[in-house]
Amino acid sequence: MKRREVLIIALLFIGSAMAIFLPDTKPLKHIIGAKQLLYEVNKEGRYITTDEVAKMIMEKDPSLLLIDIRSPEAYKKYSLDGAINIPFNKILDKSNIDYFDQDVYTTVLFSNGSSLADEAWLILRSYDYKGNKVMKGGLNQWYKTILNPQKPADDELTGALEKQYLFRKGAQIYFTGATPVSTAKSSKPKAPSKPVVKRKKKEVTGGCG
Repeated sequence: MKRREVLIIALLFIGSAMAIFLPDTKPLKHIIGAKQLLYEVNKEGRYITTDEVAKMIMEKDPSLLLIDIRSPEAYKKYSLDGAINIPFNKILDKSNIDYFDQDVYTTVLFSNGSSLADEAWLILRSYDYKGNKVMKGGLNQWYKTILNPQKPADDELTGALEKQYLFRKGAQIYFTGATPVSTAKSSKPKAPSKPVVKRKKKEVTGGCG
């Protein structure tokens, strides 16, 4: 069995344990099998780039729902504007699951890198929750591309690369207020109001995958 298949199966067990042992959960059953998950993981359609997220925030896109799955302590130190905090070990709580089980918003999960958000996505997808995305590279990539973009070499600064760099410089000014990055990085996020999530109705079919 390949390493990625083993990882997926292990994460399904983690999801089952979270659903069983966490105190505030509803009955859940895995309805997407490991083979289907492996297929979707290989497609990598779950990812959204930091540039795309920055553009949606700057345009105040009402369909964007940012979910920081790190610890409350990490969230308080720094997070993205408007993001709400649902720690990884709380994603299957009854009070939180509706954020992931809806088709009104584009839900973007993020952590420091991609690994933890990938794990959360896999667990949620195994219950057939759709519309969730992972910000590729997480906050580490956000810092490199949005808060502190590096200028390409002059002979490379043409076409798409030039357009991308100019966008990132504009985003840097938008998110940092043209202040030193270190100052922006240490600032605390605004206290966001919880968006109203309308849960879609769906029939659950199939057994454990």
